[in-house]
Amino acid sequence: MAGRSPSQTIGPFFHEALRWREGGKVRFPGSGAPVVLVGRIFDGAGEPVGDAMVETWQKLPAGCAPAIASGSSNPYAFGRVESAKDGSFRIETSMPAGDAPSLDVAIFARGLLKPLRTRVYLAARDRAAADPQMKSLADSKRLDTLIARHSGGSEYIWDVRLQGEGETVFFAT
Repeated sequence: MAGRSPSQTIGPFFHEALRWREGGKVRFPGSGAPVVLVGRIFDGAGEPVGDAMVETWQKLPAGCAPAIASGSSNPYAFGRVESAKDGSFRIETSMPAGDAPSLDVAIFARGLLKPLRTRVYLAARDRAAADPQMKSLADSKRLDTLIARHSGGSEYIWDVRLQGEGETVFFAT
């Protein structure tokens, strides 16, 4: 029997220690245009991942300083939610600042020794492609995996594929 490595996992244990009360409602020191990001997480076989955790962080509206939200232990501009049994998640936030508004995302799930890091753009493809960090993907169809579909009102839809056909682009860490 081989020895165990320090990165092996027997989790996730999100329900024990990592769950945040109202973690799906991102707080800010001021108000901004409301945005709701909804989506689902799928594994390589196309099955929903019902025990993942999604963390988001984003640029604060202009003039806001990072801090801990009043009356909460949650920091400003940071969200954390578990996926439901059908792989769905929901984050309520404000439109991020910038020419290509985006949320940085970390996904923790069974079988992953480290989180997967990616980004979701709440902007049209041309604006996302103009982001200097997306220069290498600007002409690739894979950039589309990072763009949420605006479904009307304040809602955006973004599904994550952990591997296989249509795999979401993940960043090396």
